[in-house]
Amino acid sequence: MRGQNKKHRSIRKSKSGPNFTGQHLLHNPKTIKQLIDTAHLQQTDTVLEIGAGKGVLTFPIADKAGRVVAVEIDEKFVEALRMKAKCRPHIKIIQGDIREIRLPTAPYCVVANIPFSITTVILDRLLGAEGRAFQRGALILEKGAARRFTEASTVDPRLLAWRMNFLFEMRTTVPRAHFAPPPRVDAAIVRIVRRDRPLVPAREGKRFAAFAAYVLSQPRMSVADALKGVFTPAQLKTTMKNAKVDRDQLAASLSLEQWALLFHAMLQHAAPYRWPRG
Repeated sequence: MRGQNKKHRSIRKSKSGPNFTGQHLLHNPKTIKQLIDTAHLQQTDTVLEIGAGKGVLTFPIADKAGRVVAVEIDEKFVEALRMKAKCRPHIKIIQGDIREIRLPTAPYCVVANIPFSITTVILDRLLGAEGRAFQRGALILEKGAARRFTEASTVDPRLLAWRMNFLFEMRTTVPRAHFAPPPRVDAAIVRIVRRDRPLVPAREGKRFAAFAAYVLSQPRMSVADALKGVFTPAQLKTTMKNAKVDRDQLAASLSLEQWALLFHAMLQHAAPYRWPRG
């Protein structure tokens, strides 16, 4: 029983501290400037900051943007931030978990050094249906994650769905020594921008992800073979030709434009009962 109580106390303590979700506080002035500059902020912008910490980003962002909404889960940090922001009415400090709070409904940007351990959860909110007002962002991510999100090709259905609406660009590496406490690996600045013309409508994001997961379920199977269950032979022949997809081409080699053409062809020509379900 004593061992169990000790374990429970440890869990409660880890959830109340600033680093329970893997937050590493940024402190290097050069990196802070690079991150904010990457966002190309204007006085008309509303900026959502995730994991405000001690405010090393919050106040420099406020010097460039019209409004800042800084989210921080740690009560002590929130109290200090609110004291510092008393004379800055365009800064709003919210105590809460970014996984649970409501996202802005009017257009906004994000500038943040996000907790590494919940990177995918945060991006799923920003880039999915919940983040329909999200326009662009400059984020610090774990370097390995930054590479995965920005590499030329991917077989991750969710990332493919994000790329139908957003452009990803990896900027500069951020050494682990620029954080306190330092993470185990280096990080990187990633710029994300909403496409002017999405390849797939945002409302179709989940359906597209289900379609991509279906095609990628057997990575070594050709696209033509993978799509036999979706299209009739005649539909498949026309669809492959219009998308300029070779019959033996593997899904991993499809371009984003080819993915979009195949998906739109399914919506237009394939019987709905044959559409992959998520």
